[in-house]
Amino acid sequence: MHLSFRNACLRPMPRRLVWLVVLFLVLSLPACSSWRESYLKDALKKASQEEVVEQLGEPWRKKTSLLKSQSTWIYRYALTQDDLDPMGVDKLGRSVFKATEGVTAMMGLGGGSGNPLDPGTRPLCIHYVLTFDEATKILQRWMREACADTDL
Repeated sequence: MHLSFRNACLRPMPRRLVWLVVLFLVLSLPACSSWRESYLKDALKKASQEEVVEQLGEPWRKKTSLLKSQSTWIYRYALTQDDLDPMGVDKLGRSVFKATEGVTAMMGLGGGSGNPLDPGTRPLCIHYVLTFDEATKILQRWMREACADTDL
């Protein structure tokens, strides 16, 4: 009986189950990225300025360079921690930190003041910088960066 149990555990997983797991993982990955980034990846080299405005609205800033024959649009978004961590992985770490902080405060060992490194729910400013060819008005490049890193 012990031998049959061991053989049952060593049998390979059915091929269908392996494919279901792989399919689940592949379909789960897009959920981790922003819908804006998914749109911009698909729109690259295809979308016109009008199509981008339909999806994202009017940009926060626009700049046209006649020397480079391109337009640069900047979209500004304040992203919360929930936007940055849609799966809730980071929430678990913050919950543990808050519980530990409460216990140390009750013991008279400090705590209660908050961790200055913990982002909590403080929004993070993000810029999407889009570059269009001035002649065709088609999206050529885009990048995401922190607002402080954007060179206006």
